[in-house]
Amino acid sequence: MDPKSVLRLISNSSPLIIHHWDCDGIVSAVTIASYIGHKVSFESPPFKYVIDDDYLEVLEYKLEDHDVIVVVDLNLSPKYLVLLSYRLGRPVVSIDHHTTKEIPRHPSILYYNPARNGDPQGIWPSAAHVIATLTGFYDPLLIASSIVGDLDSNAKSNRVYIKYMNEIGLDPIADFSLPKDCSMQIWGAEAMGKIDIIKNLPSSLLYGGLDPCYAILNDPILGNLRYEAEEELKRLVNKAEDTLEAVGRNFYATKLDGNARLVSKVTRRVSSNHPNDIIMIGYLARSVNRASIYIRTRRSDANLMDLLKSVNNLGYKAGGKFQEGNNVLAIDVEPEKLDGAFNDIMSIVRKTELFHATNA
Repeated sequence: MDPKSVLRLISNSSPLIIHHWDCDGIVSAVTIASYIGHKVSFESPPFKYVIDDDYLEVLEYKLEDHDVIVVVDLNLSPKYLVLLSYRLGRPVVSIDHHTTKEIPRHPSILYYNPARNGDPQGIWPSAAHVIATLTGFYDPLLIASSIVGDLDSNAKSNRVYIKYMNEIGLDPIADFSLPKDCSMQIWGAEAMGKIDIIKNLPSSLLYGGLDPCYAILNDPILGNLRYEAEEELKRLVNKAEDTLEAVGRNFYATKLDGNARLVSKVTRRVSSNHPNDIIMIGYLARSVNRASIYIRTRRSDANLMDLLKSVNNLGYKAGGKFQEGNNVLAIDVEPEKLDGAFNDIMSIVRKTELFHATNA
């Protein structure tokens, strides 16, 4: 989609912004709302990539004063984007940075995703960066935080992150703790399943009158949630390391359950401990009764794109990012189907060549 078409629509709109629940999603929402400047409201789905009738009722109630729906950093399938537009009677703009082969083709959907075919060089490390590039309007430290939220320590070598830090006179390495702490404060609310805090945070940052990162870092509720999440994360990483089993060549897997939404962070931490391997973790978050499977590796020769296609061909909803040092697949499943999905993926792994032959 031509970026000028997206800008023309959102510049003169009063949008309801539906954002992902992580740091990048929240920063994306704040960034695009700052550009639009007025008559903006925010919403975030309750930790799922499905638009059902109950959530449509929530959106319908909020839409009265809004003429456009803007979806940011939320890798919804085209059928849900079309459903949003059809059921709610509004055009939908979707801005994203996830790798996908599912491109919506519908007259009421404007879809902008420069990383849809993959991003091996890491030039689109966050959706907030996509929006900052699109609009030219942004807070550099917030965008840097969104990148750290998605890449963690790998952000230190990402040239886009380095650009934003240099822009405000910060050292990308020596001052890394600043965007890291900002992203981790938001992550605590996400991890502990506090969707109401996440929904309200963009408005607080946009209209609160304080520097956004200062406000985030000094919020006592976010600080307490971060502490709880970090303690649970330590426990789960240790349990994962103790229970990993070999599934295929350089491929290890385990299943866990816990009180927080931590599968992404757990998989990232375990993967960083095993840089030559692919790590798969199936996880049930009891606090929100959500299940998912994450597959992650730092290897650049991993053939996860074919694995993504095979998983989707089985009827599962899988998405991913394929960047240097950050190759990840995420599959959301119903809690009662977690065991079956986990076994299905292990069967695929045993039949699939997971590393490109030239580099194996």
